[in-house]
Amino acid sequence: MSCRHSDDAESRGATAQITRAVEMVRLSSNHDKPLWLDRLRRLPCKSDDVCTLSAVCLRAYAEHLAAIGLIESARISLSVAPEDASILDASAESILQSVALAQEAQRRLAQSRRLTRDCAENEAVIRQRYRIR
Repeated sequence: MSCRHSDDAESRGATAQITRAVEMVRLSSNHDKPLWLDRLRRLPCKSDDVCTLSAVCLRAYAEHLAAIGLIESARISLSVAPEDASILDASAESILQSVALAQEAQRRLAQSRRLTRDCAENEAVIRQRYRIR
């Protein structure tokens, strides 16, 4: 019987680490999210439901960060747009590129919102199932 208790405690401890990492990804700044995502990625999971939680949250916040990266790329593209009227075509191309990046960022942000909602719902279920506060 002590082996089963030890296995349960080990599984609950691993699950608590994963839920804590998920919480920290959610609460951290965009600058710090990659650090917590990396930590979450390296944590082993002991059961299918916890592995699903980890996978959904990793995908959700990776998508969020990708969208943030696209927004930054669009900003940079606009800021380096030529201002010389003689090279208007290059400026227009830069603007079109920025618009395309912004549209892709918008699509990815919408996807990340759906996924982060799924992440939060799964986290709540796992916390309740494993009695983790």
